[in-house]
Amino acid sequence: MLVGYLPCYEGGNFASYSSKLDFTKMTHLNLAFGNPPKCDGVCTAKSNMDFGIKGESDADVDSFVTAAHAAGVKVLISIGGGGGDQLILQFYNAGLSDALVASLDKYVIAHKLDGVDVDIEDPSNMGAPFGVFVKTVVDKFRPRGLLITAAVAKYMQDSMPDSALHQFDFINVMNYASYAGALTQMEFYSINKKVPKNEIVLGVPFFGSNTSDTKEEDYATILAAYPNAWKVDMVGGGLMDDGQAFNYVGEDTMAKETLLGKQYGGIMIWQLLSDAPAPHSLLKVIQKNF
Repeated sequence: MLVGYLPCYEGGNFASYSSKLDFTKMTHLNLAFGNPPKCDGVCTAKSNMDFGIKGESDADVDSFVTAAHAAGVKVLISIGGGGGDQLILQFYNAGLSDALVASLDKYVIAHKLDGVDVDIEDPSNMGAPFGVFVKTVVDKFRPRGLLITAAVAKYMQDSMPDSALHQFDFINVMNYASYAGALTQMEFYSINKKVPKNEIVLGVPFFGSNTSDTKEEDYATILAAYPNAWKVDMVGGGLMDDGQAFNYVGEDTMAKETLLGKQYGGIMIWQLLSDAPAPHSLLKVIQKNF
């Protein structure tokens, strides 16, 4: 599988991206992020649970889904997201999983989506309520043949019930660091968590983080500031961000990680819009080695 996340906050819209994205070898695209509104106070059964993707009209979403389907690519709505996960857990912590999933189902049906990607990244708000929510999602969508996937990482697994982890069709492992880290995380899920290897997808970054992990820059921005950045996995000392050092995945490491992902379920990209143009596109490196 080759899974790409497509965010809604890069200055364009999904309709315009549909004519620009390279769908070559892509199998799944996750629209990030779809969420309900924040409750005004305590969430109740009367709270607004209507899902939407911020800044995207229904027509934008439909246009993109049509183009992706024409290319043979499945499209999922990714719910939650870093920070946005609070908009999901506010409901399941209030015991409102059934009502929330019913609302999610309306959105999935309306836009002819192929499933749901659960992106809850807050370990302090998982536990039993998260497990109930995942089961509710599975019970709603799996009988209709729709996909249920998740973005996961080793740091959250002590809080995520194993019963929930093993209900996903496949998991996208958020390893946005080194190749050594990728090896560790993939073995953790296959050996420690006993997830079948073909259901574990290796996440790779199209961005870099500074050494204190307090700032991120798109790979395209890094390459523009350091034209030879594609040769290595760390740059610094230039004009970008006062010369801070940034770690990322350059071309050689991306090729190695792609080959590693092929030994499992494939590769996931966060996120497609951060890539650099040819001749140093990381997506092209993945496609070449996939």
